[in-house]
Amino acid sequence: MGIEKLRRIDGTRMEVPVDYKAGMRVRGIIYVDEVLDDALENQSVEQVANVATLPGIVRASLAMPDIHTGYGFAIGGVAAFDIKEGIISPGGVGYDIN
Repeated sequence: MGIEKLRRIDGTRMEVPVDYKAGMRVRGIIYVDEVLDDALENQSVEQVANVATLPGIVRASLAMPDIHTGYGFAIGGVAAFDIKEGIISPGGVGYDIN
């Protein structure tokens, strides 16, 4: 897989489609303008897709314009999870900073 499968939604958003990676429950949306398209790291896009596979994820796996590779979640990644079927991920709350 690679960023060639990403689709530009509009001037500020790119979509990581649910067929980007097996097991994705929702799509990914990366908030980034055309100027930064070439700056996207393959690994951070992969992390957006990985978060989209987590149980109970709601609507989309998101990434803000400062997206870069993190530990599990991409730095700048955002996700919401269903209270009954979802998870809590320490990677999504910055456990490395303490």
